[in-house]
Amino acid sequence: MENLVLTATIREAKKSENKNLRRENKVPAVVYGKEYEAKSIAVDERELKKLLRTHGEATLINLQVENDTFPVLIKEVQRNILKDTIDHVDFFKVSMDEEVEYNAPIVLVGDAEGVKMGGILQHQKREITLRALPADMLESVEVDISEMQIGDILTVADLKIDSKNTVMDDPEEVVATIVAPRLAEDAEAPEEGEEPELVEGNKEEEE
Repeated sequence: MENLVLTATIREAKKSENKNLRRENKVPAVVYGKEYEAKSIAVDERELKKLLRTHGEATLINLQVENDTFPVLIKEVQRNILKDTIDHVDFFKVSMDEEVEYNAPIVLVGDAEGVKMGGILQHQKREITLRALPADMLESVEVDISEMQIGDILTVADLKIDSKNTVMDDPEEVVATIVAPRLAEDAEAPEEGEEPELVEGNKEEEE
């Protein structure tokens, strides 16, 4: 993983302080960890957004707080979707010699043969839960779907994960499948003669 550094400053843990931070384009945050006293901090929103955009949330960060720098993971990001802002972030201080559990995005690459033949790709599972030492974490798990045909099913067991990471999810869980167009339509539309549930309450009882 790339060596990422994010600078933070100590802040007062008051709600009234959040408005001042917002004016300075800062995001209120907290950092905590095993045998580490939790601290209220603030980070630059532009730097944080850039980091999330290029590396995602499942990445190891070297957080610099005053004169101390240590590895952390992002545990939670609270967003304001309407304003496109980040309201709060939780950072978790990790030990480099202790395994951590994390979620990595599943990225499908390639143009599936089944899609070229008219099939419809259904990407059902978009994240996988892994366990590894912080230095061995994966930013994402890529899987080539070029050879997938109509009717093929890709499961967790089919993903190629290096031996340094342990998969925590059910190996039989479906990641993606390619279905025939007719099957996809049937899955979305009610069967012929079947009425939606909302209408059912308005039907008069037949005698």
